[in-house]
Amino acid sequence: MIRPTTAISFAAVVVLALAPALLFEGETPAAPGRIVVVVTPHNEQIRSEFSIGFARWHRERFGEQAEVRWSTPGGTTEIRRMLIAQTEAALQQGTTVGGQADIVFGGGSYEFDSLAKPVTIDGEPPRSATVLAPCDWVTPECLTEWYGPNDVAGKRIYDPKLYWFGAAFSTFGIVANTHRCEELGIDPPRRWEDLAQPALCGNVILVNPSQSGSAATAFETILQRLEWTRGWQVLRRAAANSNHIIASSSVVPTKVGNGESAVGVAIDFYGRYQVQALSDAAAKTGIGSIARLEFVAPAGESVVDPDPVAVLRGAPHPDMARRFVEFCMSDEGQLLWQAAPGDADACGHPRPARYALRRLPSRRAVYECCSDCFVDKVNPFDERPMPATNPSYRDFVSTLFLPMAISHSALLRDAWNRIISHPAYPKVQGVVSAEDVSDPQLKRWIAAFDAMPTAPGADGVELRLDRPADLAAIRSGWLKGGFKDGGLWEERDDPRMLLRRRFAAFFERQYRSILADEQLATVQSEGG
Repeated sequence: MIRPTTAISFAAVVVLALAPALLFEGETPAAPGRIVVVVTPHNEQIRSEFSIGFARWHRERFGEQAEVRWSTPGGTTEIRRMLIAQTEAALQQGTTVGGQADIVFGGGSYEFDSLAKPVTIDGEPPRSATVLAPCDWVTPECLTEWYGPNDVAGKRIYDPKLYWFGAAFSTFGIVANTHRCEELGIDPPRRWEDLAQPALCGNVILVNPSQSGSAATAFETILQRLEWTRGWQVLRRAAANSNHIIASSSVVPTKVGNGESAVGVAIDFYGRYQVQALSDAAAKTGIGSIARLEFVAPAGESVVDPDPVAVLRGAPHPDMARRFVEFCMSDEGQLLWQAAPGDADACGHPRPARYALRRLPSRRAVYECCSDCFVDKVNPFDERPMPATNPSYRDFVSTLFLPMAISHSALLRDAWNRIISHPAYPKVQGVVSAEDVSDPQLKRWIAAFDAMPTAPGADGVELRLDRPADLAAIRSGWLKGGFKDGGLWEERDDPRMLLRRRFAAFFERQYRSILADEQLATVQSEGG
């Protein structure tokens, strides 16, 4: 259950700003009522191809013009917050939930799972509703045709209660500018731990996980794959090596491609699309160096995550919402993700009009019959499953990363520079922990750098963030409000914000202790 966290006065004024529709070239606007309003974080290229493709499919299937009207209010996390705030406002005011848009399209399964949970407003009686509407018209036979088993690498492809359906898959990896890596004297990274190497200092770009659901999923993947302690060592060093921590995942490959950063954590399709764009530019200009960009998903260290489509509660055009979902899951809609643009058909279906989207389709059958038409010879159903995961990790991605890496970013980078400049720092590519060094000062610095904060628990118990066994108690007590009667905060306080401030103060002390210790050592050396 989701309880309101956003002020209703703010939620009441949130509206969907509809972008101009992208129409099929040469067609007149759709007849009244033949529109579908889609909220999405997807980029212009995806919106363009799905506008054209849906209009063509709808005309051939139903003999009518159709128009997609897109709303692009931000990333997936911002969209989730906006939709929940709108639902809270409607429940508070006693009005019908929804009515502004038909579809939400794109993002990670975590965000869609959140939108499928009830939003509840306390009162007599309490009122609740989900943001998404279950698609009861999707039959078991339809699901079998679309997906077969509801599993890809250990993850669900669709919601069993029919709130959302994976339209494509995402993986996460590293995009690297090979020319910049050569200048730095390193090979392009192949593992997450490669982001920790000192040679990349000032040359990594990351995305703020509190603003991007895909970035939060990528960071959670690192924690799950490398485990808690090692994962945070990698994330903290990558942040210390960064020269940009931005709000949008789509910008990462562009900034790496133009050399502003050497490497970045990226979603596969953004990375592959930029590789394609630079390769095409090189082919047109004859300048081979333009294309020196590559994307790699670390072998055995990434995850396959569904990128869903779902119908919003109160959809003003319910029949068109259903048709848009059906199009996304049709052979024609699925092939838009992977076929190269052109005039010739791909497996009997039209190709994209202009763009190679470089996404992974979600239907098994498409890989069995049409993989020869794919640009990327990758089959996500061949990926090994994620090992048993800790469900608490996701809630701590932003809760720890923001105070650790953003609140005192300059101090973080200064402390890291002190560490890697120490004469005893090993010349290795991966993570160096305190136990890997013998120099007392360097050992002390690295231990302080990697230290994790604590949080007060019930009955005076101190809960430790460096102990995964304590995470569930901190999550339920602080992040979910379970300690509200424990006297740990005032009623007017937001426990999440209090915890972040507590963590930020801790990390500031740790980074300053490294700088102070270094300054003391310098003074003692000069005095001696």
